[in-house]
Amino acid sequence: NDVPKREWTLKIEKGRDRTMVREKEWLYVGHYVDLDGHYILKVGTTNDLKRRQSEHTRNYKRSPRAKMPEDSSFTYDWSLRLSKYNTLRYEDKTKANWKNLGFGEYIRNDRFDCGNVKPAMVEITIRKTYQIFL
Repeated sequence: NDVPKREWTLKIEKGRDRTMVREKEWLYVGHYVDLDGHYILKVGTTNDLKRRQSEHTRNYKRSPRAKMPEDSSFTYDWSLRLSKYNTLRYEDKTKANWKNLGFGEYIRNDRFDCGNVKPAMVEITIRKTYQIFL
């Protein structure tokens, strides 16, 4: 990539300058199927997709609600790189939109229990509308 990253200078004690680089984060949609056969849909943000996927797999196997089977793992359906501010903003907008559209029962940690029926598609709008086929 020949495109330079945006930089800014941060004043640090004793007048020292340190240049910092703005990091991008990921907005993602993923899923897993719980022990009862319910399709669990999740929207979230992270700066490291691989690490976050393993955290979800580990933590949802211990979850009291919508528990993931031991032989399964969390799967990403879609991801997009944005600024940290925008990932958090669009995550909140997407959650609110999915709640209004009734994509299933909202459960803790930004998850939606879609029951035994897997939705064919979900949408996320960020300037344009992304159709995510599941």
